[in-house]
Amino acid sequence: MLDNLIDTNFDFLTEFSKLLTLQSNLILSNFNFKTSIEIQGDMVVAKILDYPYSHGVWIGEPCNGIKIFGLFSIFILSFRGGVKQKLLFIPLGVIVLHFLNVLRIAVLTYISAVNPYILNFNHNITFQLVIYAAMLGLWYLWIIKFSIIKEDNEN
Repeated sequence: MLDNLIDTNFDFLTEFSKLLTLQSNLILSNFNFKTSIEIQGDMVVAKILDYPYSHGVWIGEPCNGIKIFGLFSIFILSFRGGVKQKLLFIPLGVIVLHFLNVLRIAVLTYISAVNPYILNFNHNITFQLVIYAAMLGLWYLWIIKFSIIKEDNEN
């Protein structure tokens, strides 16, 4: 009876990667690209159809941003500051990081369709810098605007 209530085949990470892919494909479709999504085990593949290269972008646990969300949240939780501010700042920061990741996946999907030779550089260098710089910027904003440490240093 309990097995009917709980879906034991539900894979949160794959479903989150699928959501990320759907959102990035929505951005691409606004630019009149025909896109597709494939599920390959625990990986989700985003593709632009009718382009010379069809490998697509493979999205799994390392690329879906969940670890970044956790790292960001733990930093905010470990710093001094009000609970109300943390309860507001953490979800807003996660939304910002998720939106950047959606854009990242959309751009990488486009790159994979038109010039896959530059995909690895942009995946491993360009967008790593963008995402981590955004996270550091949010941390800096937290320290400057919301952390109690700011008040301690002013006295």
